[in-house]
Amino acid sequence: MRKRNIIILLSAGIIGWLSLSQADTHDHAKALQEQGDILPLETILDTARKDYPGKVLEVELESEHTAYYYELEILDKDGKVWELKYDARNGELLKKELED
Repeated sequence: MRKRNIIILLSAGIIGWLSLSQADTHDHAKALQEQGDILPLETILDTARKDYPGKVLEVELESEHTAYYYELEILDKDGKVWELKYDARNGELLKKELED
């Protein structure tokens, strides 16, 4: 019984930490956008949808040193999944890759 309670408490703590991390990430992205450091996600999505129509499966805002990137996964009409990487400052497509 005690072991089960410890597992439940640890699980709740991890879930709470993940929720807080996601909220922090959202707030950070919003602040970067308001400061003009990155483009709005909707701008990137509009660009991606024009070149790669389909369903957006995943979006991430990544940082490397002082640069920010949007990484998207899009499922196209043929069932292929594309991974796209855009410069978050200017919207330039930096990388496109067909997922296996």
